[in-house]
Amino acid sequence: MRNAHPSRPKFAALLVLLLTAAGAGQAMANVGRVEFVSGDVTAVSATGQSHALMRGEQLSQGDTIHTNAGRAQIRFADGAYVSLQPGTEFGIKEYNFDGKADGTERGFFALLKGAMRAVTGLIGHVDHSKYRISTPTATVGIRGTGGLIQVLNDGATLIRGSSGIWVLSSPAGSVEVPAGTSAIAPANPNIPPHETSEGPSLPPPPPVGGLNNDFRQGDQVKPDGTPASLSIASITPPPPPTQLPSGRGYAAAVAFSDPNIDSNLQGVLSSGSPATAVFDATGALTHVNFKDPAMQAESVFNLNPDGKQVQGESGNDGIIAWGRWTGGVNINCGASACPLQPTYTDNQGLHYVVGLPTPVLPTTGTATYTLTGATSPTYVDGHTSPGTFTGTLDVGFTAAGANVGMNFNVAMPDASYALTGNTTTTSSQFGAGTDLKTLSVTGGNCASGGCSSNVQGFFAGPTAERAGVAYQITDGSTQQQILGAAAFKK
Repeated sequence: MRNAHPSRPKFAALLVLLLTAAGAGQAMANVGRVEFVSGDVTAVSATGQSHALMRGEQLSQGDTIHTNAGRAQIRFADGAYVSLQPGTEFGIKEYNFDGKADGTERGFFALLKGAMRAVTGLIGHVDHSKYRISTPTATVGIRGTGGLIQVLNDGATLIRGSSGIWVLSSPAGSVEVPAGTSAIAPANPNIPPHETSEGPSLPPPPPVGGLNNDFRQGDQVKPDGTPASLSIASITPPPPPTQLPSGRGYAAAVAFSDPNIDSNLQGVLSSGSPATAVFDATGALTHVNFKDPAMQAESVFNLNPDGKQVQGESGNDGIIAWGRWTGGVNINCGASACPLQPTYTDNQGLHYVVGLPTPVLPTTGTATYTLTGATSPTYVDGHTSPGTFTGTLDVGFTAAGANVGMNFNVAMPDASYALTGNTTTTSSQFGAGTDLKTLSVTGGNCASGGCSSNVQGFFAGPTAERAGVAYQITDGSTQQQILGAAAFKK
């Protein structure tokens, strides 16, 4: 925070806050994301702490999942997934993936009881020894694979392949299990694994919630050894959910001010802990909070009972949500100026975008993101009615990260502004401002007084199929400030 000199033109307060589920320092800790959870499911950390598992939550090495009477599906950073049926205990023993198969990757898991559907990702694609699942009686390895694994009541391990080849091993020997066949490792350690006509019972349902038929697997072969397609079209997911649920593990960007504070310009950027978001029955956000390390305190935003979502300016498609609050709002921004209790008129507001952050960015390809929804931009002092926002993102993905090109147009009743430029990122979050010399602002009174801006955003969805931004524009001549938020899809 910095205080403006009393002789300077008056500024209204602004905070643009960015949250990602994991910054660069957290990428190694968050190895998987919960894509779906139903019923009684708990997670136990490596330190023994237990809590109810929630959709969107990030998992870490050492976590153990107990489905009890529920079900869960987990998507890992390398594109692999597991789908756990009721009564299953599944552990993440060792996991490492930094975006490429360079020899340091590994995915070692444990199925202690119950049953699961598994599809491998990039881990094991080059070196099959980098992926394995241990059970009480056997070790399951891969030759590029997908299928079902079940630990029977007596401890025996039963598997059935759906693609590629499993390798089922025990102290007594090993057997290859091609797609369409089954094998068992008996509870007696002296009897080697062998083929069987029996198959795992009660397999988990197909994946839901945004999991598409594009999982990258290891080298695929048919039972006769000839190459097979990498697709798993036989696994057909139902349509994804139409709105995000309340819970933890979100990314968020929020643009807001307190019109009652007229002598400070405040700015906070955070890549702190995952956000907790609460949505109402219509999918509109009513609460979001996270811990910002720089401020050493929680940043909390609550819509008061007398507050409201602006009609027609909120949306929630199951991957990303956006909207504008007016009326009463409670804000604790983790700074000395907080807590704040602004009351926004219809010409003002708190602008937000919230989504499920992309765990690992694509490493190839380009994409144009078009607008899926946006709030009407507002002046901090509310001296005119809200404006309109249009724009696109042009993104190029490489192994080194992503280049994000921004082309935004903000049209207010008394002035229009164009924001153009680009920034780069190696994670799901990105940002650009005049301090980075990557974004220029033209229009309004910029020619006479100069303009500045701040844009913060993130990619959302398993394959970065969404993006969200919150932005602020300051007209250098009039010192008017404009706030807004937008969501994009490719």
